Amino acid sequence: YFIIILIFGACSVTTKEDTTATSSTTLPDYETTTLSGKISGTAWTFYKGQVTVPTSSSGYHWYRWTSDNISDACSSTYTGTSSNPYILDSSDDAPAVGEEELCWGSGCAKTNTVTFYDGSNIIIYTGKIKIDTVTTTEVTGKMYAKGRDSDNEINGTFTLSRCCLSSGSYSLCSE
Repeated sequence: YFIIILIFGACSVTTKEDTTATSSTTLPDYETTTLSGKISGTAWTFYKGQVTVPTSSSGYHWYRWTSDNISDACSSTYTGTSSNPYILDSSDDAPAVGEEELCWGSGCAKTNTVTFYDGSNIIIYTGKIKIDTVTTTEVTGKMYAKGRDSDNEINGTFTLSRCCLSSGSYSLCSE
């Protein structure tokens, strides 16, 4: 009997819960509806957006999300006003499938913010962005971003056009 206890005791496995999970687990889940919420207290719903592809390997990919009823995501002008703000982000990395948490400060592995632009810059560093698919012509994903109060908070899904510079103007990237 004593030998059986020793055998079971020697074979037991101790597991330790991982408490080093990123804080994205404490952020709200992504909404499954179109990206929407408030920017500077103004109701906002995503309509179109773009990712501009840099012309050199040292350039930035610029991301823009707008609620404006623009005709073409690549060639239209994005103007942010208090009644029609837009969201801006940039990265030196090409869009890739995966998730990044927004963060700014000494505790961040990498500074990652988005800007709510309504004529002035509102830097947002609480939230997360998940890229689900990347093709030659579009990037799909989800975003949750929140400022210091509920007047600056968005959540939901988006599809951005990938825009390449061609003959001096941006147009939808081609294969």
